[in-house]
Amino acid sequence: MHKYSNLSNYSAKEIHNLGRTSREKDAHLEALQYLDQSIIGYQKEKDYRGIIDALAERTITWKHFFLLTNDMVYAILAQKDAEAMLNISQEKKLKDKLSTSFFRLGEVAMLFKEHTKAINYYKKSLVYYSGILSQKGQFRYHLGEALYRNDEKKRGKKLMIKGLEEIKEGSKKAPAFFIHVWESGCRMQLADLLRKDEPEEAKKHLIEAEKIIKTDKKLIIRKRQFKELKKTFSF
Repeated sequence: MHKYSNLSNYSAKEIHNLGRTSREKDAHLEALQYLDQSIIGYQKEKDYRGIIDALAERTITWKHFFLLTNDMVYAILAQKDAEAMLNISQEKKLKDKLSTSFFRLGEVAMLFKEHTKAINYYKKSLVYYSGILSQKGQFRYHLGEALYRNDEKKRGKKLMIKGLEEIKEGSKKAPAFFIHVWESGCRMQLADLLRKDEPEEAKKHLIEAEKIIKTDKKLIIRKRQFKELKKTFSF
């Protein structure tokens, strides 16, 4: 846990940030402890947007647990938190949180390999999206991935490339860490998807992803994921 065992003097947002930092360091159990406390704090403050944001972080944390263990229980927990995000957004009429809620539901649907459902969620996330271009590119490339895995390969790849271009085009309006996460993630997915169909292009995306990961020491999770992906390639 954090060096300050007593978090009573911390705001919900500060505790939430501790959770986010722990998750980014691949310390998922610690992240969950902080996120649980932040949700309680947000509820006391009647900060429903904060609750939704913390649930989004928890959804991602459960997702990483699933990817590490292949235990469907974690996918179910991710699903419930994503559903709670959407339900709270609708209950409290927080239209600005609908996009993220649908996006997380799309991510969870992918864990269950429910590609059609994921496509519908990702499309809704883009309909409600009103943020910066680079994050819109992240949302778009996930839609492209879902389409590709749903055997709509040509259209899926086209959207992934467009998403990648948007991430780079809007890079000045987002922290470098997020741009690195989004671009490396998109390139790794392209490498994985194109490995058999277009092996040379797949390798190019893999190499570019590695360059990004090597330049940012904060990409701890990406580094682990990249090592696993690279094992599936032969150079």
